[in-house]
Amino acid sequence: MKEIVRLSLLVIALVLLGCKERTEQIDSGGILLEVEFSAEGIPVVVSVNAAADLGLVQIPTTNINSVVADPDAEVGSLMDIELEAVEVTYERVDSGTRVPQPYVLNLLGLIPAGGTLSYNNLPVMSRDQLLNPPLSDLLYENGGYDRETGQTMIRMNLWLRVYGRTLTGRAVESLPRPHTIEFIQ
Repeated sequence: MKEIVRLSLLVIALVLLGCKERTEQIDSGGILLEVEFSAEGIPVVVSVNAAADLGLVQIPTTNINSVVADPDAEVGSLMDIELEAVEVTYERVDSGTRVPQPYVLNLLGLIPAGGTLSYNNLPVMSRDQLLNPPLSDLLYENGGYDRETGQTMIRMNLWLRVYGRTLTGRAVESLPRPHTIEFIQ
């Protein structure tokens, strides 16, 4: 009886190790995320007073691509990516230093290996960010100028990064994709 139990455990262990090895082989080819913006309608100048009324700043069309790192690699469904979140961080490209807090948006979607998922009107900034410094300085009721630089505009790079996981659980993230926006009164 002990020998049957040992043999059964050995068979189970080999099966599990074999499955894990197979999973790692399929997923080890590497999968990457890439973010693309459609040039049509993408905001380059945003009025803080108008955007604060609307509630957010959006990118009209955002494509998130799943790229197989090795084109000769075997592609399997375990390389599909479940999206988790988009994070937007900000960097001043004028003489100022104050920036909004990062904007994080939970994002749901499944991208097949080598496929694309498109989002329309993806938010890259919330109303709260528009109503807090430094952007709130540009609101008419707050004087309409950046209190740090004295300018009536704030120029920033928005760095968008997408996070997800392959179906095997491996974390995947895109390189940050920049877009420059000039915020005005």
